[in-house]
Amino acid sequence: MKVLETWKQASWKIKTLVILGIIYVLYALLGFLVAPGLVRDNASEILAELTGRDVQINEVKINPLALSATINGFAIKDEQTEVLAGFDHLYVNFQLSSLFRWSWFFDQVALDGLTVRARRNPGSAFNFDDVLAHLEAQAEAEPVEEAPPEDENASLPSIAIGQLLLTNGDLRYTEAAGKEPHELILPIAFDITNFSTVAKDKESNDYAIRLEGPDGGGFEWAGNFEFAPFTANGRLQVERVDLVSLAKLGAEQVRFTVPSGELDLEANYQFSQGEDIKLLISQGRVTLRNLSLQKPGEESPSIQFPAITVSGIAVDTQAQTVSIPEVEVSRPEVNAVLEEAGLDLATLFLPPDDDKAEQVKEQVKEKAQAAAERIVEAETFWKVTLDRLGVKGSTLRFRDQTLTPAQTVEMTEGDFELTNLVVGEEAPFQWQGSAKIAGEGQLTHSGEGMLAPLNIASKASLSGLPLATFSPWMEREVPLSLRAGLLALDLDAKVEGDAPDITASASGTVQGLNVLENGQAFFKANNVALQGLTLSTATQQVNIQDVALSGMDVLHKVDSQGRDLSMRIAAGTRPSEGGSASASGDNEKPWQVAVKKVRVIGSQVRHEDQTVTPNFRIGLYQLSGTVTNLNTRPGSRVNLNLQAQIDRYAPFTAKGVVSPEPLYSNLNVSLKNYEMTSLTPFTGLYLGYQVEKGQLGVDTGVDIENNRLESKSEILADQFYLGEKVESEEAVKVPIKLGLSVLRTRNGEINLPVTMSGDLDDPSFSVTGMILKVLTNVVVKAATAPFSMLAGLAGGQNLEQIQFAPGSAEVGPDTSNSLAAVAKVLTEKPDLSFGLIGTTSQEDRVALAEQQIGMDVAGEDWAGIDLALEESSLRRKLKRRYESATDQDVETLVSDPLPEEGDEADKMLARAAWDAMVKSGAKAVTSQQLVELARLRSENAKATLVQQLGAEQSRVYLNESRVDGEVTGLTLTLGK
Repeated sequence: MKVLETWKQASWKIKTLVILGIIYVLYALLGFLVAPGLVRDNASEILAELTGRDVQINEVKINPLALSATINGFAIKDEQTEVLAGFDHLYVNFQLSSLFRWSWFFDQVALDGLTVRARRNPGSAFNFDDVLAHLEAQAEAEPVEEAPPEDENASLPSIAIGQLLLTNGDLRYTEAAGKEPHELILPIAFDITNFSTVAKDKESNDYAIRLEGPDGGGFEWAGNFEFAPFTANGRLQVERVDLVSLAKLGAEQVRFTVPSGELDLEANYQFSQGEDIKLLISQGRVTLRNLSLQKPGEESPSIQFPAITVSGIAVDTQAQTVSIPEVEVSRPEVNAVLEEAGLDLATLFLPPDDDKAEQVKEQVKEKAQAAAERIVEAETFWKVTLDRLGVKGSTLRFRDQTLTPAQTVEMTEGDFELTNLVVGEEAPFQWQGSAKIAGEGQLTHSGEGMLAPLNIASKASLSGLPLATFSPWMEREVPLSLRAGLLALDLDAKVEGDAPDITASASGTVQGLNVLENGQAFFKANNVALQGLTLSTATQQVNIQDVALSGMDVLHKVDSQGRDLSMRIAAGTRPSEGGSASASGDNEKPWQVAVKKVRVIGSQVRHEDQTVTPNFRIGLYQLSGTVTNLNTRPGSRVNLNLQAQIDRYAPFTAKGVVSPEPLYSNLNVSLKNYEMTSLTPFTGLYLGYQVEKGQLGVDTGVDIENNRLESKSEILADQFYLGEKVESEEAVKVPIKLGLSVLRTRNGEINLPVTMSGDLDDPSFSVTGMILKVLTNVVVKAATAPFSMLAGLAGGQNLEQIQFAPGSAEVGPDTSNSLAAVAKVLTEKPDLSFGLIGTTSQEDRVALAEQQIGMDVAGEDWAGIDLALEESSLRRKLKRRYESATDQDVETLVSDPLPEEGDEADKMLARAAWDAMVKSGAKAVTSQQLVELARLRSENAKATLVQQLGAEQSRVYLNESRVDGEVTGLTLTLGK
């Protein structure tokens, strides 16, 4: 009651103060005690409903006196990362002075221990996808309200914050889409002072943001920004950011790892958003240190950059320009590996999944093609300028694992400088560089050009390149290997136009070239020089002024299986891949290749045939000469002028004109004094004898036109003699030595004129076969029918048989003429000897019988049957001799009626008696008589040859006589 009385008695001022005090106490009690619980519970419920997740707020503190609030232990829960988003402490201090500033003013907003955690799972599903889906569902469930019309004069609400502070924050990202999860944690902190949506001085909205890398390094972003219109400027700086952890996040998206690497980045920027958005970047600098990209399973990185510095970067989005004053690359190393699937560098940045990789390849190809077309058509929207690119001490290694064993080629000590490269504007750029290839080859190159329109001119010089380094690649394709050789090359090339068209000119040399075939000697050359080479892709022509081959040594071998070099190379050549590509190229215009002159100096070409025993060897030594006008154009004719010494002593020349298409030849080939002992492998095989001695000479003219061959050859074998016999199943079964003796002149020469003519379109016609056939026929005919070959010396006579008068051994005129022809043959063919075989025939029996009957009838006066029939006394003796010898009447011999005239009848009877007695007398001639006649014939013939015709008696010998043969006289045989 006393309190009430006091209240009633109090003045209105006291009452007002008491009421205000009570309100203040209630305000304080609500602020300190009631409001925190309400805010915590309602906020948790609202956020849980909004996100669809459990939301935890540990504590809310409100200081109504200081107009500040603190929230401790806020978290949006996540099953995978524990917390999706949360913080340890949030402090907000609102200033009452906002009522007088006509703006919301906060003295401080401080956030401590902020964490935001994202996780990507297989299938590119993120741990916050359900939150987004929940928010989208809520938005769709709310009724759609018509948006109020935009107020063009509307502005941002006036908000000011004295200090906006974040401490001990972190951003966490977990990449769990691959086999193993990788987590990236980025500590973050920032401090923004005098933040205001309506800035009125330069000191407003200053900010400083810092992120720390997971393994050192940091991200600093400081500057100032304003609203209405929005502008920002400042400096961005990244220092010593470890790229290893960052790369782990994308490990499942590429085919490499990053064992090491640091990144520095800094730049000034200015951004403004008015009618147009404008971004200016200046004083930009990017530095990469010790960056390595390595394929899993490889011992060394595929790409290493000890240092890359890009300085002075400037970007103007409004002018659409990018300027890079300098890029400096120090000691880069690139290790490229060729596998069965292709070059590994081409796949490093592709996804491991093959299907995805193919999709990426197609996308990249389309974008690259579009970019190239824009550059060619000068339609690029941005102008990009690179003042200088410098590369120092580069190393490029190429390892081919498709070879067994794998092979590596290096290009080291590479220096390269590119200046004034401009994309988006017609401007010439220049470059120069140098490198060492395969440890010895020195390469220098330079050039200049433009990208749009494309026009590039370059020069390159290469010296001392060891070709043996590249032998494994040759060995894989063909059974040849490069044992030695140093290549030097000077090249000028130009690339221009849309196609583009390439023109080039070059000269080069290869010194000490040594090519092996299956590990054995095949081709050597002290020096191969090429001068005046020009190439044009527009005309598809290659022209070479001069090719010089000095000290060349070629060994062509036919192996024991009968395969020559071309057959062995064809058998050992790896089948080409992509047959369809070659088929499609059949319709393309063929390239034309022309070589004005090929010079051969001090060279040799050797041939070895291992199909015969002993092996046959022959060589062209001291080979020199020229081959001019080589050209793949149909109808072009090549001029040959070559000289050599076969086996170092036999002169050889080949002169003339030839053409492969259409086939044409006007060629003369000459060989002198070739020692035929080298031909023993072939004479033993085909003739059955070794060569004792002899020299061969050949003069041949070969004319081919309209596919018709006309050839004349003069083959001379001087002092050609066969030696010991060789067993060979393929040897001709004829007395080959005799045949050669028949062909050999008294000077020891064998001359064989060979004429050939034929239609090359005839499938049955073979030049080689025809030559062998002609030569074989001549020699075999000389051996098997020697007298036919000797008929020319005998005036056409066949000296194999010499006729004598029947029943006589006297050398008559005809016989003497035949023997004179034999004497001539003996003179012309000093290696021949004749055997004389006295022979008799049926004619000799008859003649001997007639001689005996005549002696009995008329003695020495017998003059022959015709005269004897004219004398009656001799007719009477003939009839009486028949009747006494046969005891038969002579009239029994005549069956026809006798003539009435007596003298004629007597002659008929005498003739009948004669014929009967000769017939029986011929049968009665003894062998002894015939042998004696034959012997006398051969003796008389030899006596005539030796005594009258001057033949050497040792070259004429008597053989055993033959009786009752076909020859009436002599049969001759040949010997040597």
